[in-house]
Amino acid sequence: MLRKAILGVDLSNYFFSQGGEDAILQNIFRKQLDQKQKGFFVDVGAFHPYKDSNTYLFYRNSWTGINIDATPGSMQAFNKLRPNDINLECGVGEVEQEVNYFIISDNSTMNSFSKENLVENGMFKEVTKTIPVKVWPLKKILQQYESKFSQIDLLNIDVEGLDFEVLNSNDWTKYKPKIIAVELNIRSIDDLLTHRSAIFLKNLGYIIVAKNVILNNVATVFFARNDFNY
Repeated sequence: MLRKAILGVDLSNYFFSQGGEDAILQNIFRKQLDQKQKGFFVDVGAFHPYKDSNTYLFYRNSWTGINIDATPGSMQAFNKLRPNDINLECGVGEVEQEVNYFIISDNSTMNSFSKENLVENGMFKEVTKTIPVKVWPLKKILQQYESKFSQIDLLNIDVEGLDFEVLNSNDWTKYKPKIIAVELNIRSIDDLLTHRSAIFLKNLGYIIVAKNVILNNVATVFFARNDFNY
């Protein structure tokens, strides 16, 4: 009943993420959702408007944001189903440049800029084509659209092994989200002690508040800005 009171639906039937990420995020942002406060998200590696989406639950609750995915044609569905968002078909990385993008299929979650990640996961043999795709630093994208938000509530990153490059492309003096959900190639909590993305965020004043399980060696980890009381 509490879930239904918050969002007007029984959330047990209306989660969309691959591994329960939006259920965790719903609990983290419970106060904002309960008070019907609008928020802003940035979804890097957004994949699909609702399938395996960590942000669609929030879009349904009047949040808006920026969806970014490098797969050619991916934004057609976003423009149709999430017209209130900013939908960008490009990559995100440390340097503005064109980079080879390895495509398994148009609807694969494993399409990637990282050949190393595909090889490690036994997926490189499944690549059907390689194309050049423009990559932009996150800070440049946020700077271009900063008139659309006063703060970033949620940064979601799912980029198949290139999480650090995305994090390192932000301007953390200007853009510091309340919550960061990032897919990492880890198995255990202990792995986070030496993972460079986790160390990077810890040094920026973030704390680890949750972790799920997607595969044996893949998990989404949730970091909260240390001054954010959720």
